[in-house]
Amino acid sequence: MQIAGSLCVVSGASSGIGKATATELARRGAKVLLVARNAERLEQIASEIANAGGRAWAFPADLSKPQEVEALGQAVLEAHGVPQILIHSAGTGAWRFVEETSYQEFIEQMNTPYFAAAFLTRAFLPAMLEANQGFILSVCSPASRQVWPGAAGYIAARWALNGFTEALRADLYETNLKACAFFPGKISDSEYFSRNPDTENRIPRVGRFLPEISSRQAALGIVRAIETEARTMFVPWQLGAFDLLARLFPRITERLAWSSGAKRKTLRVKG
Repeated sequence: MQIAGSLCVVSGASSGIGKATATELARRGAKVLLVARNAERLEQIASEIANAGGRAWAFPADLSKPQEVEALGQAVLEAHGVPQILIHSAGTGAWRFVEETSYQEFIEQMNTPYFAAAFLTRAFLPAMLEANQGFILSVCSPASRQVWPGAAGYIAARWALNGFTEALRADLYETNLKACAFFPGKISDSEYFSRNPDTENRIPRVGRFLPEISSRQAALGIVRAIETEARTMFVPWQLGAFDLLARLFPRITERLAWSSGAKRKTLRVKG
């Protein structure tokens, strides 16, 4: 799919992969609409893109609230028209065992990324279907392909997002719209782990053999996925190789994930 001249909506655009992706799309001639809750941060990024010769506009909204998403959709359609590219990169949530996770945290983790992606897609899909063109990409997590201990709520929400993306692809089968699940490895410059230091300590040791990537490397992968209209994409490629291993030898990779993953401080051994 051609990026130059397209209208792109990017959620989670205030930092990390979302910000890097918005910047890369603008660099390639797209008109980019930045979506996140932090209005001041979005305006700053839009100015940075404009100063570099790109085109970007800020649309602050809480994507977990249907009313705000509906208002956002109407404002975008009225001001800019129908998006051709929709990027879901909003996400949150610390890694915790079930008993460590509060009821509210379960809800918040499902709000973003799953409900945010589902609501934002719902806001634009009727117009995109009428135009009969478009590309919808969800930044998923490897956790939605291979689970590990100590991150139950986080993983469940990522499985919901991946499942939504797969189901959306089935819904769009007889149209010219495409859906892609994009899986990045650990982001070296992500603010996520600095905000959640305990989470980084729960990365299974086996996963630490995979190369880290920067937000820009992830964004370049997303650009490649759009241009090739990929169904799925893994960056780095070693992540895809490990995913294939998990499909072929699920018991082995399951054991590796458990044995090298987080452990409860008081573990009751099965007897």
